[in-house]
Amino acid sequence: MDRKYRVSTGGVGQPDSGLDDESAQESRDLEATLKHGFRKRRLLLTATAGLIVVTGLLVHFSTTGIVGDFVGDALYAVLVYLVLSVVFVRRPSWQVAVAAILLCAALEVFQLTGLPTSLTELFAPFRYLLGTTFNALDLVAYAVGVLAATGVSTWRQPD
Repeated sequence: MDRKYRVSTGGVGQPDSGLDDESAQESRDLEATLKHGFRKRRLLLTATAGLIVVTGLLVHFSTTGIVGDFVGDALYAVLVYLVLSVVFVRRPSWQVAVAAILLCAALEVFQLTGLPTSLTELFAPFRYLLGTTFNALDLVAYAVGVLAATGVSTWRQPD
């Protein structure tokens, strides 16, 4: 593989990137713009996650029955999607969605072990994080929540 070397004033050979100074500056500007965009996206996702937590708690304490449980579980899945989106901000939405559904399903299956119930005795808020009893309908709610969050996050305004 041939590489071009330029000699700097210090006489040390450096690989030539093939970019002139103007192109290199444009590249740095683009990187800075992308970094700023990712920071802005993370802030928006975090704020949205806060709203989802408040909404989920309102649903939990103000509703009863299967509809309230379903909506609460769907909002939980939306929250998982948002948290993973913050962490993996550079990943495509579909990859974050797959990870969110798998994580939610794993937590639901984990409830079959009885360990989450034991953990809630030690620290009550674990109940909201891990759940206590397995319910197959929760898996459907998780899928609905993650798919809705993915749809909203990838939706674009028409030109």
